[in-house]
Amino acid sequence: MKKIIHWMDEYLEEFILVVLLMGMTGIMGIQVFCRYALAMSLSWSEELTRYLFIWSGFISVSYCSKKCLSIKIEQFVAMFPRRGKAIFKVVNHTFELIFFIYMIPFAYSYMMSAVESGQVSPACAIPMYYIQAAPLVSFVLVAFRILQRWIIEFRIARGENVYDPAHPERNTPESFIEANADITQNSAADASGVSVEHKNASGKEDN
Repeated sequence: MKKIIHWMDEYLEEFILVVLLMGMTGIMGIQVFCRYALAMSLSWSEELTRYLFIWSGFISVSYCSKKCLSIKIEQFVAMFPRRGKAIFKVVNHTFELIFFIYMIPFAYSYMMSAVESGQVSPACAIPMYYIQAAPLVSFVLVAFRILQRWIIEFRIARGENVYDPAHPERNTPESFIEANADITQNSAADASGVSVEHKNASGKEDN
């Protein structure tokens, strides 16, 4: 059971996105073959592909949240050490978490409206609540992934060394994020620079 939970935590979004992409590619490939090789067109292919694309778009939001791949400007935050960056990220993730938790009831109401109406798609006769469930599933997953990120950044802000596979600079399985890594590196660089200058000055005095 633990292996299943660990696998879902690591690869759930990737697996779903790969399956959806394969489905879209296969369906459109069949459509192209039927249209140009058999001189016939499928009535359901474009509609089904469109619905798969909708699902992939919403699931990709959760994937990007897990991997920290959202579009952002970090010139100001980049000036701070890793621990300082974590404080800004905690604040950012807090607002994100509030937003997506706030959106979950609206997504549920949107899905239930299709359940109550009994609406189906025109070509495939698929119940529309299957498609309108995509925002609800996405927002729940995104809220969970943001909560995971919030916990990681909060621990780093407290000064703990935390394993973080999504960190853009150290995403190897055996790596850990050191809360004061940037400060340590800068101190070592400054110390080495001072020692080099001291050696150069000593050399000039000897000459």
